[in-house]
Amino acid sequence: MPGTELLLSMDGKSETRKTLYTAVAAKREDILILLHTHMTNDAADWLLRRGKVPGLEGWRIEKREASLGRSRFDFLMEKEGKKLYLEVKSCTLFGSRLAMFPDAPSVRGRKHVEELAVMEGGGAVLILVQSGAPRFFLPDFHTDPKFAESLYKNRDRLEIIPLGVTWSEGLALSGETRRLEIPWEVYEKNRACPGVTIVTGERGGRFWAYAADGKRPSAGLKEIVVKSDRVSAGQINRELAAAADGCGEEDGGKVFYFSGPPLKNPDFAALLLYHRTDGMLEGDGD
Repeated sequence: MPGTELLLSMDGKSETRKTLYTAVAAKREDILILLHTHMTNDAADWLLRRGKVPGLEGWRIEKREASLGRSRFDFLMEKEGKKLYLEVKSCTLFGSRLAMFPDAPSVRGRKHVEELAVMEGGGAVLILVQSGAPRFFLPDFHTDPKFAESLYKNRDRLEIIPLGVTWSEGLALSGETRRLEIPWEVYEKNRACPGVTIVTGERGGRFWAYAADGKRPSAGLKEIVVKSDRVSAGQINRELAAAADGCGEEDGGKVFYFSGPPLKNPDFAALLLYHRTDGMLEGDGD
C-alpha cells in the first residue's frame, strides 16, 4: 500500500542480492507487523522458553529445524519423555477482530498440516498473529480453500494455537500474548458459499472494479472471491461506488473507475479486508 511506513535492515554484503535492504516490519496505524519470516521462529523460541504459549506449557525445546523422513519441522519438543513436532506460521492478515492464514495459497503449509496430523499423538501448529487486537482466527478459505479444509479436517488430531503477539517500537516482543478462539461454525457456514466475486481490470490506463454474485470467470482479469453469506454483490457495488472516482461500462456491464490499481486504494483494501474478515463475524460473539 503506497505510503506504508517500513522498517528496513541493510543487507548489502551479498553479491547475489538485488537490493540493499530487507523489509523487516510494516507499520499499520500505530502497530508494527513483523514481515521477516526468518524472525518468526526466533520469536516462537523466545515465547516457548518462557512458557508464554498456552497449551505448550512445560514442553522443552529439544531441537530446532528437526527432520523427520523427507520433511523438516520448525521445532521438536519434549515433555516427560514424549515428543511433539511443532510447525510455526506467521499471520499478517487480520481485521480488528478476525485473523486469517494464509494470505496466499500454501501447498507447503497444507503438507505440514497433513504430515503432523498422522503422527502418533498428533503434532502442533503455532500461528503467530502479528497483532494483539484480534480475538478470533480462521484459516483463509477465501484464498486457500485446500489448506483451510485440511486444517478443519484435522482439527481434532492437531494442537492448533493461534497466538496474538505485540511488538514494541524497537521491534521487541512485549511478552503479552492472547490465544485466539477458532469459530469453526463460521467456517462451516461459509466454506461452500458461492459468495461474491470482485473483478478488477485495466484498459487503456483506466482501472476499474465491480462485484458479481457467485463465481464469474473473466479472461485476463483479476478475480477476488469473498465467501460470505453476509454480503451481496449489490452491497459491495454500493461500497465500490462510494470509493471510486466515477463509473462507466466495461466487460459488458457497469464498473467503477479508480485513479490507480484498486488494490492500492485504501478504501478498496479496507472494504475487501472487512468483508473477508470481521464482516463474517458481525453479530457472532463480542
